[in-house]
Formats: sequence, structure tokens, C-alpha cells
Amino acid sequence: MPAVHYVDSPDDASVVETFQVAEKHFGHVPNLVRALGHNPALCKSVTEFFAQAMGEGSVSWAFKELVIMKTLRAIGAYYGYGSHEQLARELGNSEERIGDVANSLWEVSDHFSDAEKAVFGLVRQIGIDANDVKDEQWEELRSHWSNEQLIELNALITTFIMIGRLGDTLGVSEPAFFAQPVG
Repeated sequence: MPAVHYVDSPDDASVVETFQVAEKHFGHVPNLVRALGHNPALCKSVTEFFAQAMGEGSVSWAFKELVIMKTLRAIGAYYGYGSHEQLARELGNSEERIGDVANSLWEVSDHFSDAEKAVFGLVRQIGIDANDVKDEQWEELRSHWSNEQLIELNALITTFIMIGRLGDTLGVSEPAFFAQPVG
């Protein structure tokens, strides 16, 4: 059972607007957004980031879903994991890539490039200690990814650490983020 009741019919104008943004992007209002409806400012900022992050950017959405899955696994968060796994499939990721990212096989897998493995290493390190990402690790990342991509990936990782913890703490489940397949 969720720790807070979901907002079904908001009376705050900014929450109504945020729910409309969620409805337009996801085809429905995800449960985390409904839970956050009790705090209009937070609801708006998290929903806007969800809508931005869960789509194409300087990094492909298909790869971002694998990064989100690895982030949630790295911190032991369960919020939305199954939905992200489904999205990863819908966006064209193979069962092998999905399976390998769900555990430590990504480190030796032929299903990932060195660039992708470097990002998963960053996920692991940020999950352990974000203050201890070594210069050598940044050099490896910069050899594969642009500054724009590194900013997007880092924002994705750190935000989904927060989202995973928030969703788990509040007891929110998310059977599906999108009301219809995206792939």
C-alpha cells in the first residue's frame, strides 16, 4: 500500500497542468506523479524531468532505459523496474542486453560496446560513492561520449537514484509508464 494517497482530481491549478503534461506524454498519469500531486512544485519538476528523460536526447532512449535499469539495480531500488524493462524491450533492446545489464554480465558481454560498459561502470561507482569517480574513469568516458551526453547520462543516473528511492519509500508501484507501446 502506498504511504500517501494518490491525487486523482487535483484542485491546485499547477497540479492540473502537470497532470495534463503527464497525460499528453505518457497517455495517463503515472502513479508516482499522482503521489507527488500533494506537493505541486516537486510534482511539476519530477514530471517535467520524466518527460524529458524518457525520450530521445543526445543519448538514445533505448540506451537510457538500460542505464535506468542498471541504476535501479545498483541501488537495490524496485520502483518501476519492470516498467523500464518492458520499455527497454519496446525500444528494441534484445533479451540478451536486458539480461546482461540486470546483473554483472555487462562487464564481459559482447552485447555492449566499450562506451556503454564505461557508462555502466559510472552507474556502479555513483551508486557506491559519487564523490570518488576517478579521473581515469572520466577520461575513459570522455573518449566515448561528448560533454552534452555525459551531462545527460549523469543527470539520468542521479535523478533515477532519487526517483527509485522515492518510489520505493512511498510504496508506489508502476505497472506501466506508457498507456500504449512506444516501440
